[in-house]
Amino acid sequence: MFRTATATSLASRFFISINHPRIAPLTIPLASLTNHAPSPLEGTVQRQYNRKRNQSDEHNQQRKRHTGPLHFIAASSFLSWFSKKSDDENTPESQLITIIKRSILSIQKEEYQKAEQMLHLALKMAQDLQSKDGITYIYDIMANLAMEVGDFAKAEKLFVNVMQRLFSDGFLEDHIKMLHISSKIAHLAQLQGHLDKAAQGFEWTLAKLEEKLKQLGDDNGKEIRELWGITKNWYAQLLMESKRFAEAKQAFLQAYEAYTEIHGKLTEEGLTILNNLSVACSNLEDYASAERFLKEAISLAAQIPDLSEAGVYKANLGLLYLQQGLLRQASEFCTFAWRYGNQHKHEETVIQATYCLEQIKAMQK
Repeated sequence: MFRTATATSLASRFFISINHPRIAPLTIPLASLTNHAPSPLEGTVQRQYNRKRNQSDEHNQQRKRHTGPLHFIAASSFLSWFSKKSDDENTPESQLITIIKRSILSIQKEEYQKAEQMLHLALKMAQDLQSKDGITYIYDIMANLAMEVGDFAKAEKLFVNVMQRLFSDGFLEDHIKMLHISSKIAHLAQLQGHLDKAAQGFEWTLAKLEEKLKQLGDDNGKEIRELWGITKNWYAQLLMESKRFAEAKQAFLQAYEAYTEIHGKLTEEGLTILNNLSVACSNLEDYASAERFLKEAISLAAQIPDLSEAGVYKANLGLLYLQQGLLRQASEFCTFAWRYGNQHKHEETVIQATYCLEQIKAMQK
């Protein structure tokens, strides 16, 4: 005999969002899709699951389509201040730039310990050269590396150091470099649970970015627009944590529009925002929109070869059907997700799909 899913049976489960390098992790309790308020015990289960998920993030980021840990990796133009000094590969400046480039390459390969060692060597060289710009740039890479590996307190301290150095060099608070750091510091506050501090940081940064966009216009503000979209996405995740789901939905929509107008729709990061948007709709009990966004993510994911996270979208859609008591559809998508997750060795997909299939079996008894 079939029965519908109860709030209690689903209380400890989550819709999963992918932890993309430039799109921060988001984990939403499935219990929030109902009027059921999780008990203290369920909250404990959720915290334990979050800790387990954080421990496995590094494994889950081993992608075939790796795009680089953080946006700073692509911003190698900062190295131009070295090349202006000398074109001789045997100069101390050229040796320093080589070490910095190798450290960035190590980060792209997720060889974090090696990158850390090389950055400390680069820092010593920059200090010996008395290069203020070089020291600042290396601290910035160190901060991003700490953020990538999950050492959020260290990352925040380093970013504050970079910001102070930029201030001393005459940069204004609304300079694009400063706004990049402000956005990251706000995100780090969020990741450490300092939600009020994070909200203030995000709202200040977004206001400054919006002022700049008005001044520059659409044609000259691509970098500002992209940072605005990234910051909007992080802010939307904060709104989700604060259970401000309608505002989160609007912020995710804005982030998706900004990101896709620059990078197109066939990107892992864009799909992640679509998935998060579906989570926001689910919490608003707007299941039709949640299904539409997930199906769009699944359709786009099919056009990206070997995308291991594609199974997560299937599992999430299965869980969405399960929440509504649509067991046949839930079984179809969760069975596919289970097979896909095992094939691609994607732990989160397997966890989600396994739970979904177990609940379906229990409901059919």
